[in-house]
Amino acid sequence: MPDDKIPGDQAAMPPQAGDGGSSPVSHMPDSRTSEERALDGRTPDEIRRFDRALALFAAGAWFTCHEVLEHLWLDETRPERDVYKGILQIAVGLLHEENGNRTGALRLLERGAGHLAPFLPVTFGVDLAALRDEALRLRAMLADLPPDQRLDAERWKTLLPRVRQTG
Repeated sequence: MPDDKIPGDQAAMPPQAGDGGSSPVSHMPDSRTSEERALDGRTPDEIRRFDRALALFAAGAWFTCHEVLEHLWLDETRPERDVYKGILQIAVGLLHEENGNRTGALRLLERGAGHLAPFLPVTFGVDLAALRDEALRLRAMLADLPPDQRLDAERWKTLLPRVRQTG
C-alpha cells in the first residue's frame, strides 16, 4: 500500500466534540525546491515523508503523524533526529488528551517541546519556536484544569499547536 494511503488516516476530533471537525492548523507550502531543501542533508524521500507527517499533524491525525515521524526518527542518526521526536511527542500528547489521559498529555507535550529547544527557531523549514511555545501554552492550560475536566471543543481548537512551514 502506498505511504500516502495509510489506513486510519482521519482528522482528530477535539475532546467532547462529535462533529468530526478537524483542527484549525496551518500548513503553508514550502516554496523551496527539492534541491534547496536537500542542502539540510535529508534525502528527497525523507523530505516527502516529513512533509506528509506535517500534513497529518495539521489535519489532526495525531496517531498516523506519530507513525510517520517514528520511522523518520528511527532511521535518522544526526542530532536533528530530535526534531522528529519532538513533533512526534507533541502529536502523541494531543492524542493522549483526546483520549482522556491528562497525565500522559502533560508529560509528552513537555518532552516534545524540550526536544525542539536546541533547534529553534527554524529547522527543516518549520517554525519550531512557535510550535514549542504553543505546545507549552496548551500544556499550562491543561495543567490548570481539574483532572476530570476537559476543554470544550472550541477552546481546544484555539489552543492546538500549529505547524508552520517557513520559506
